[in-house]
Amino acid sequence: MRYFLMFCFIVGAFWLAIFAVQNSADITINYQWNDNPMSVSLTSTTLLIVGIVGLVGLYFLLSILKFIFSIGKRIKSRRQRKLALKAKNELTKGLVLFTEGNWEESEHLLINNVDASETPLLNYLAASRSAHMQEAYDRRDNYLKVASEQGEEAQIAVAVSQAEMQFTSDQLEQSRATLIRLLEVSPKHPYALKLLAKVYFQQEDWNNLFTLLPDLDNLSLINKKDSKKYQKTALTGIFHSLARKKDIKNLKILWKKLPGNLRDSTDALLLYSTAMSEAGDLEESNKLLIEALNKNPNEKLFERYGLIEHENQANAIKEAERWLLDNSKSPMLLLALARLHRKHQLWGKSKSYYNASLNFSPSASVYLELAELLEELSEHENAEMCYKLGLEYSIRKKGQILNLKSLRSVDNSKSRSRRPA
Repeated sequence: MRYFLMFCFIVGAFWLAIFAVQNSADITINYQWNDNPMSVSLTSTTLLIVGIVGLVGLYFLLSILKFIFSIGKRIKSRRQRKLALKAKNELTKGLVLFTEGNWEESEHLLINNVDASETPLLNYLAASRSAHMQEAYDRRDNYLKVASEQGEEAQIAVAVSQAEMQFTSDQLEQSRATLIRLLEVSPKHPYALKLLAKVYFQQEDWNNLFTLLPDLDNLSLINKKDSKKYQKTALTGIFHSLARKKDIKNLKILWKKLPGNLRDSTDALLLYSTAMSEAGDLEESNKLLIEALNKNPNEKLFERYGLIEHENQANAIKEAERWLLDNSKSPMLLLALARLHRKHQLWGKSKSYYNASLNFSPSASVYLELAELLEELSEHENAEMCYKLGLEYSIRKKGQILNLKSLRSVDNSKSRSRRPA
């Protein structure tokens, strides 16, 4: 297009010149100079040429003047470009040095020509991290303050960086305050929510952590493994705190507020049952556990059933033996029966259930329980066998079939009078 326009201009000028020559006429220009009348005679062609030359001359004159008066501005612009290039190179070198661990030199380069930098926000943020790595927290905070003045958009980036550095330097309260202010401006900021969860976790603020978990899950900010870890830890902390205060009322309120899928989980149910027991409501704790076992038998629940206190030990044993009809190979149910019979002073049945449980699922701690019971019953040879098998299992993690030697028949009715010390 540019060449086409140039071609049209040349053709037009050539045509205008031919037209001017062919239609040339004499022109007289009269004017007065100091009261003296004067006149100039020339042809139209000459006038056209003079006009064109004058315009060209005026153009060059204006260009020369513009060049002369803009020399200072161009020198300043060139100097600024040179400084900007230097600042860019220093930024790159500063970031490289930061990565290499040369934080002091990195900090110096990052702020050396920051005024000439095209990205001052990046310079100040990187410099703040260099100062942070040197544990120069005052300089770090000064850089962040200046960085926040670079515009409204910079404030969020600065707040995130500041909170993260405060967290890594164990300034948990400061990090928490920074994140809360940030979330007031940007309520769904993903990294701020995730970092705040870590702060709550470190501070053991279980109530706030548990309240924050739904937002983390909805935004897919943490994986299922971490979510379950946070959830279990938070619930454990909350239940333990309420149980320690014997606050049965709020324990029940909290349990009812939990989502249905969480109340149905074994871990949550065990936490609640344990908390209710510690708070003093054994009846509610046991009732909840038995209802859960009737609906969905579970190894963890069976284990808990054998550890809790029962008002009627005989009825507790009957309930467990009823579950045994459908769960005859459950190691934890067999262990629960062993413990229940031991509490009920039925030593022979207790030994039998301990033996069966260990043959299904060896455990160093259960070997020890059985060995202690055998010691109390003066069955020292069998006790030594259990100690040995328990030690081997704790080292090699490989169990063996346990066959207790029948040293003498144990009559349960007689053995009731021989309680372990």
